[in-house]
Amino acid sequence: MSTLIVYCHPYDKSFCHAVMEAVAVRARRAGDAVVVQDLYADGFSPAMTTEELADYGSGKPHDLLVARYVDELCAADHLALVFPVWWNDAPAMLRGWLDRVLLIGRTWEAGPQGLVGLLGRIREVTLYTTSDNPTSFLETTTGNGIRRTLLDGTFMQLGIERRVWHNFGCCSTSTKEERLAWLEGVEKDTLPQAEPKV
Repeated sequence: MSTLIVYCHPYDKSFCHAVMEAVAVRARRAGDAVVVQDLYADGFSPAMTTEELADYGSGKPHDLLVARYVDELCAADHLALVFPVWWNDAPAMLRGWLDRVLLIGRTWEAGPQGLVGLLGRIREVTLYTTSDNPTSFLETTTGNGIRRTLLDGTFMQLGIERRVWHNFGCCSTSTKEERLAWLEGVEKDTLPQAEPKV
């Protein structure tokens, strides 16, 4: 089994970084091979070029890093994304990963009823996010965009059936003890999920 971690944070002393490391520890303990795509450290460019967009229908990556990312994604059994919630959404770097890595013919294809996902081999996608607002604020006040757009939109369309979200709300005002407990929950897979809201 293989776990792909897509990590999107520019600071290696952040709590997001600690969460990424805890996810990797848990996956290795479960016997998974672990691959980390560290978008900032890898120098990933989130902007699609004019040439890339003009050739988008070919499904061919236009640089070696994107080609590697696509291959790693298509080989994964579990996908974990670790990122901060910035202004109630995923950072631009991660949005660019979606734009450039989710290539037609590899991760999806066009069907008569719309997009058909090709990533059904991935048994689960898990989002680990940090936010300065409480999770309830993201869910009820700002439209629940992380769940509605990413989990129940994009990743559902890609064919991934099990979709889980863990948010560490009010992170910047949390105590050291709270953060250590959260990390233990990541490693032991005992965190409560952010549940869908009706």
